[in-house]
Amino acid sequence: MGGYTMTSETVLSPETERRSLRDHRLFTNILVVILGVIWGLAFVAIRTADFQLSPVNLTILRWLIASAGFLALAPFFGKPKQPVQRHHIPRILVVSLASVTGYHLSLNYAETIVSAGLAGLLISLGPIFVVLLSALFLKEKIGDRLTLALAAAMTGAVVLSLNAGLNFQEITGPLAVVFSAFMYSVFAVGSKPLVKEYGALPTAIWVALIGTAFTLPLISLNFITQIQQLSTITWLSVVYLALLSTVLANVILYLLIGNRSVSRLSIQLYIVPLVSLVGGIVLLGESVTILTVLGAILMFTGVALATRKH
Repeated sequence: MGGYTMTSETVLSPETERRSLRDHRLFTNILVVILGVIWGLAFVAIRTADFQLSPVNLTILRWLIASAGFLALAPFFGKPKQPVQRHHIPRILVVSLASVTGYHLSLNYAETIVSAGLAGLLISLGPIFVVLLSALFLKEKIGDRLTLALAAAMTGAVVLSLNAGLNFQEITGPLAVVFSAFMYSVFAVGSKPLVKEYGALPTAIWVALIGTAFTLPLISLNFITQIQQLSTITWLSVVYLALLSTVLANVILYLLIGNRSVSRLSIQLYIVPLVSLVGGIVLLGESVTILTVLGAILMFTGVALATRKH
C-alpha cells in the first residue's frame, strides 16, 4: 500500500512517552524552583529599597522599569491567540489591578514595618487563598482538610506576628502581607482563563502594562525627589525587582499557569518563604527565634494539608 507508513519516529513507545513526561515535569519543577528563589529574594530587595523609597514610589518605579521590559517583549510575544472578547475585559482589569497595584502597594507598605523573613512567611497564605478561589471559581478539586489547613496556617500567622513584637498600630504590617497574599490568589486564579484564551506570554505582558497604567495617577513630585537621592544599592534592588522579580518571574509564572492547575502550582511555591527567611538572615542580619520556627512549621503544615491530595 502506498501513502503514509508508520515508523518508530511517528509513533512513540510507552517508554518514550514516559521519558518525555518525566522531562516535562523536571523542566516544570526547575522553573518553579527558579521562580521561588527569585521571589524569595525579592522580599530582601523590597526591604532594602523601602529605606529610601515610599511604598507608592517603589511600586511606580519598579513597574515603570518593568513595563519597558514588557514593551520590548510585546512585538515578539504580545499578540494574543485570538481577539480579546468583550466579556473578558472586566476580568483583565481586575487581574491587572490585583497583580500590580493591590499586591505590590500592600506588600511594599508591609515591609516598612515587618522583616523580609516575616513577610515571606506570611505570604505563604497565598497558596491557601488560591486553593479556596480555585475551588469556588475554577471548580478545581480540593481535599476535605481545608478547614484544618486554614486553622494551622492562621495560627502560624498569629504566632509569627506576635513573635515580631509589634504594637497595635504596627499590626497593620502583617495584615498588609495577608492582603497581598489574597491579591496574589486573585490574579493567579483570575489569570487562568485568560492564559487559556490568549496565551501565557500575551497575558503576562498586557496585564503588566495595564496594571502599570493604574499606578500612574499616584505619581507626585515626591517621586522625582526620592529618585534623585537613591543610592547604588537601592537602584540595584529596584532593577532586580523590576527585571528579574517582575519581567522574568511573570513570564515564568504565566507559562506555569498555562501548563498546570493553579492550586497545584501555588503549593509548590512555598520555597519562597524559605528563601526570604534565609535571605533576610544572611543579607539583612534579621534574627530567627523558636517562635519563628514554630510559626513557619504551622504555616507550611497548613499549606501542605490544603493542597496535597493524599
